[in-house]
Amino acid sequence: MRKIVNDLPYQVNQRAFLALLGFKTGKSTITETMYRRMERAVERARNVIVPRGVYALYRIEQVLEEMVVLEKNLLLQGKSISKHCKGFSHVYLMAVTIGSEIDRLIEESPVEEAMIIDAYGSEAVEGAAESLNKGIERESVHFGLFRFNWRFSPGYGDLPLETNILFERALEMEEIGIRVMENLSLSPRKSITAIIPAGG
Repeated sequence: MRKIVNDLPYQVNQRAFLALLGFKTGKSTITETMYRRMERAVERARNVIVPRGVYALYRIEQVLEEMVVLEKNLLLQGKSISKHCKGFSHVYLMAVTIGSEIDRLIEESPVEEAMIIDAYGSEAVEGAAESLNKGIERESVHFGLFRFNWRFSPGYGDLPLETNILFERALEMEEIGIRVMENLSLSPRKSITAIIPAGG
């Protein structure tokens, strides 16, 4: 079962967004000039963001000390992901992006504005991932799955970035515009892959 979700709703965590820009809640003052600059940059970012996601459900065949074996001979490597999946019967593989236009916008904007757009994009893709995560959990009840662990992404713990290649194959991520680069990072930059353990 593989599903694509277009026009994902998303919410930006304002506190996290401001923290990325170096503002601390209750300790930093945002001047009116800075506020207007941020408002303009955020509006430009919103105009180019296109949130899309794809996900699929896989049965866990075996959880070993340093490997999780999924159906269709998919392997998740590392002690951390094995520990994370212990006690669960399935995993969802998911990928989310907000599109490539925001990358172009960051590159073409003046430095200060680019920083604002970059921070907003980071929180926007996190918001889109959270939205897809919640949608998956709601849908999972129909499959008798109602227990979940938190999202776990390549690069966390000892789960290698090479896992992105598995996502590419299992989810056919190119259909929503995500590619795995030679250095194993994702393109567009504001993209996320993640594993959600699920059980009954």
